[in-house]
Amino acid sequence: MKQNKGDEIEGGEEKIKVLCLKQASDEPKLSRNQVAMYLPGIALPPSSPDSKAGVIFVLEKASLVLANVGRRYRILNANEHSDYLRKKNMDPYKYRPDIVHEALVGIMDSRLRMAGKLKAVYIKTDEGILIKVEPNARIPRTLEEFCDMMAQLLQKLSIKAKGKGGKLLRLVQNPVTQYFPVNSIAIGLSFVSQKALPIEEYISGVNEDNDLIFVVGTMAHGKIDSDYVDDLVAVSSYPLTAAACLRDIAIALESKWRIH
Repeated sequence: MKQNKGDEIEGGEEKIKVLCLKQASDEPKLSRNQVAMYLPGIALPPSSPDSKAGVIFVLEKASLVLANVGRRYRILNANEHSDYLRKKNMDPYKYRPDIVHEALVGIMDSRLRMAGKLKAVYIKTDEGILIKVEPNARIPRTLEEFCDMMAQLLQKLSIKAKGKGGKLLRLVQNPVTQYFPVNSIAIGLSFVSQKALPIEEYISGVNEDNDLIFVVGTMAHGKIDSDYVDDLVAVSSYPLTAAACLRDIAIALESKWRIH
């Protein structure tokens, strides 16, 4: 398997198909080393430290599991594929693509994106696959269309804009930290954090020149991987959904950057 820096991996479709299916098909389960070796992607250059301050969102532990259901590859959804999940003895609570869909639509609908302050969105799936979403990507409004798009992405490795446009969504190489701007601050959101304060108060104390990276979980239960964040905060005394967290962040940043 040959790879040139910045290019897609040859034969990547078959490798990603094996990786994504894992326990959801009859394919043999890959070891951790095999997963790391075969994880395909496109090496992206690091962001320029001279660019104006903006925001990057990392949506962690997204449930985007590809499986062959009814002779077609689909993203498993607890509501739509309950019979399949029961037959496979798979926990339906883990298969919630609606969470990351709602979160992504909210980001793309924000004035942050419209004002050009959104630099990128990265989605890290439960299985460790890393997806980059460009700010100009159009996200389907319905969950069914979104799942169809993500199923296509996981098989084709990228989705291009119509005509001669560039790639709007693509699989990229881990770790996500290699794409963080040099002057950035990575902030993880977790209800269990001992550091609790309103997001407006937290953001007001951040230097205007710093790019901000917010890491938010998009799983039904559990917590984010906080190993790579600079700070871990709780922005509410209540457990909020990913979409609610992101909405509060967007409103606070729009106020800070005077976006109306």
